Formats: sequence, structure tokens, C-alpha cells
Amino acid sequence: MEKRNIILTAVISFIYSLSFSQSKNTLDIETQGGYEYNYFKSPKEVRVNDSILTKEDLISSSLYQDISIDYKYRYKWKKNRVRLYLNPFSRIFYENFDDSYWSLGTRVKYDHKFTEKTTFLAEVRFKRMNREGLGGDQDVLINPLGYTNYGATAGVKFIPFYANEMTLEGFYNFKDFDAFGIRDLQFDEFGVQFSSVQSFEVNRLEHKIGMDTYFKKRKYDTFNASEIDTDGERDWDYIRGSLFYELPFSEKFKIKPNFVYYTRIDNSTRRSGFNQFGPGINMIYKSEITKVRTSLSYITRKYKEIEARNTEMLIGENLKYQYVNFQVNASHEIGNGFSLTATLYSRVRSTNYTDIDARSFRNYRNQYAGIGVLWEL
Repeated sequence: MEKRNIILTAVISFIYSLSFSQSKNTLDIETQGGYEYNYFKSPKEVRVNDSILTKEDLISSSLYQDISIDYKYRYKWKKNRVRLYLNPFSRIFYENFDDSYWSLGTRVKYDHKFTEKTTFLAEVRFKRMNREGLGGDQDVLINPLGYTNYGATAGVKFIPFYANEMTLEGFYNFKDFDAFGIRDLQFDEFGVQFSSVQSFEVNRLEHKIGMDTYFKKRKYDTFNASEIDTDGERDWDYIRGSLFYELPFSEKFKIKPNFVYYTRIDNSTRRSGFNQFGPGINMIYKSEITKVRTSLSYITRKYKEIEARNTEMLIGENLKYQYVNFQVNASHEIGNGFSLTATLYSRVRSTNYTDIDARSFRNYRNQYAGIGVLWEL
């Protein structure tokens, strides 16, 4: 009799806990077709062994087809919540099929609410990028495009005073790049990040002003991929800070100006440090059936030690980049869970490093545009 009562009590407790728990699944499947220009970020001209290679030889472009899946699962019980995110993606190039690539990203988030003002946060993540080829955006280290990344984050979100939310977290990432030629590369990084957002109401619209910052240390190891002997190390520190103001014009439309400052400190060779800064602005329009998100930024990066040069000589200036980044993502519902989607992306880098014997550090332009269909299940 006592055993039966114990079992009955356990069953009732389980049913009771389920009544205070909830789960939710969402699944989005999207395909887009479009065209991408210069997807390896190559310059227009490079000299190799006294021969001039022009953009016809260097720049790879193609029609493409994107296929992506976005799966989300949420489970809540009492003061706990678990969220799972799974995002496989592939880009298939029609004109250069061997340059096609795929990626798989997954994250698991957990949070526990200690009180109404304090929440514990944790996350583990994994991403596999399966892509071959050498981009033109590398500076000192050889960076292949394929990699595997593992990471974890833990911290606390708290509300110190009315309408203010702060988050303090520590994080770790390990990134292992695919071997390229006889070279292999990996890095460990760890750091802390902090954010603060203050909300207030003006004319019944919620405004936000905030900042976020992080400090991290990144340690690279480069190897000879055939002999697995350590061939080089890098010890770099990064500090990043940004300020933003979210300004709503209506319940459907708002803009978000921001300013970013970012610096890299080279603790190993003292050569690869830089300062990076610049303004940006995001725009969001969201109605019941239409969503439009745009971003525009103008970023300047100035190296502290690397000198710029033309084809003949150093020009007496340190290396400088200027980036103009622009992106639009839009969707419009057409019924039965289907939406038409569109994407426009552009990055243009200009630099004072014009040596045609170098592929790194050079100017480039990478752009793509596509339209497609999203199915929300």
C-alpha cells in the first residue's frame, strides 16, 4: 500500500510539473536564387612570375542557389528554459560547382531565473563550415575558408534599476581551420562581455539606448600540416565597444544609429595591431505581413606598424582600410505559411596598399543579390 502511494504521488507530481511547463517548435525552410560577384574577395590585378593576372583570371562569380533550414525548439518549466537552434545552410554555385559550400550551426541555450531581476545564462555552440578556397581578406596568417568552431558562454542577466537590463558573461571559443596546402591553423580565445540597455517611453513608443563591449585574448598556432611541427604562434588581444540608440518613429518602423570602436593588440610580433572605428545605422520595418531589415556602416581600420606600399616602394603611410557595408533582408507573406524573400549584400574595401605583386591587403568588392521563398511550418 505504501509503495502504491509513493508511485501515485510521483505520477501526480509529474503531471503537475507538466501543467506548468510548455514546449514550442518552429521550422523555417528557405531557398533563394541569385548572383554573387567575387566570392573569394580577389583584387582586380595581381602579378605572378612577371605575368599580370587580370580580374578575368582572378575574380570568381556565379549564379547561386541557397537552401537553408532554421529549426528552433523551446522548453520551459518552472523557472527554467532550454532553447535549441539548428541551422544547416548550403550555397550551390551553378557556374563553378566545385566552389559550392555548406555549413551547419547549432546552439543550445539554458537560462534559470533566480529572481525577477536576476537570471543565469548558459550557451554551448558548434559550427562546421565546409568550404574550400582562399579569401583575399587575410593579413598575416593564412586563413582557409573551411573551419570547425566550438564555443561556450556563461553569465548573468540582471536588472539593477527600473527599465535597465545588464548582462555580464564569460566565453570561450576554439576554431580549427582546415589545412590549406602545407599550412594548418587554429586558435583558442576567451574573454568577457558586458552589455547595458536602458529603455524609456516617449509618446507611447519605446526608445532604447545602450552599449556593449568585450575583451578577449586569442592565441593562434600555425603548423606544418605534413609534419605537425609547431611553426608559429600569435598572441592577440581584442577590445570592442559600441554605442547605439534605438529610435522608433511608429510601432512598425524604427532606426538604430550606432558607433563601433575595435582594437587589436599584437603581443607577439607587435606588428599586426590595428584600430578600427566607424558609424552605422540599422533600419527595421515590421508589419503583420512585411518585414524589412537594412544595415549600413562605414568602417575605417588603421594598422599601427604595417606600412602601405605601391608596386615600387613603401609610400610613407601605415596600412589603412575603409569598408562600406550594406545589407537588406526583406520578406512578405503571401499566405499558407509562405513568404517571398529578398536579400541584397555589398561590401567594398578600399586601401592605400596598391602593390600588384600582393594579393593580401588589396582592394576588393564582394556583392550578391537573391530572391526566393520562405516556408514557415
